[in-house]
Amino acid sequence: MQAQRERLAEIIRQGVALARVELYHWELARFGRELRLTVYIDRPGGVSVEDCARVSQILSDLLDAADPIPSAYVLEVSSPGLDRRLWEPWHYERVVGKKIHVKVRGMERTSYEGRLLRAAQDKIEVEGKAGPVEIPLSQVTQAWVVYEGE
Repeated sequence: MQAQRERLAEIIRQGVALARVELYHWELARFGRELRLTVYIDRPGGVSVEDCARVSQILSDLLDAADPIPSAYVLEVSSPGLDRRLWEPWHYERVVGKKIHVKVRGMERTSYEGRLLRAAQDKIEVEGKAGPVEIPLSQVTQAWVVYEGE
């Protein structure tokens, strides 16, 4: 299974590079009976519908040729959006200064919301109503940017 995921990741990275956009995140998950491969792409200035369509076509061709997923699946290519989820340390680094919502385990509270003050490889610091709180990334179960409008 791990070899399959690594091969799939390699194909996704290759396809995204061919399309000249950035791979933000990908996941293969089951939604009910449906297996869904979701690929989030990004680029400076934002992602267009044309970018998503181009990446989808390139990935479809590469995935059809390599056949790394043994069952039927649906391919979705999307921008991470304004209220983007945060998975990797570099995702947090890019949104320092923005408002985020973080769900955690093993801490005093189960969630925190506030301005992201700092981001490091293993922890973040969020300025909430009660002041700043340091959150180890190992305690984060889910996090996303809170869209505040313009």
